[in-house]
Amino acid sequence: MSEFEFKSICAELPEQLLQKSFLWIWNADKIPPHIGISVEKEYFSLTYRKSEHLLTASMLKKAKRSMVPLVLVEIPKDLIQRDLATFFSKYERASGEITCMYPIREVLNLDQVSQLVDLLVYLESKQFIHGVNGLNLPEDYKGIPDYSMEDILSRIELLNQKS
Repeated sequence: MSEFEFKSICAELPEQLLQKSFLWIWNADKIPPHIGISVEKEYFSLTYRKSEHLLTASMLKKAKRSMVPLVLVEIPKDLIQRDLATFFSKYERASGEITCMYPIREVLNLDQVSQLVDLLVYLESKQFIHGVNGLNLPEDYKGIPDYSMEDILSRIELLNQKS
């Protein structure tokens, strides 16, 4: 049973990817997944290595090439009321209590959100999910698996130890 089940997932890439805004859920079938955000041609993410500001098109190529299970959740552009580069540049990398969600929740002005499931529930309740697309997903994929904040922090710690 998924902690958050998507109503429907289109198996094709979204139309006008470079003109819209999306939450990127990398390793969507894993515990925990990783989250990034794109607005038009710019992609942002906070990883255990660094804060990223890349091209959306290059991240899409990476997802296709590496066969990473990816979910793209389209959100309204006007929901992002702040400059992404400014917020992501405040963070060097994910570590300790700082997760990939931190800059995203700041950009969306949702401080009460601590995990992806909370964010998706909020977006769905406000009808801010304009579409969901999947790439490289398992055939039986329905949504985000159940996991805790401890799972997230343990994963970040493990990745930091490996680097």
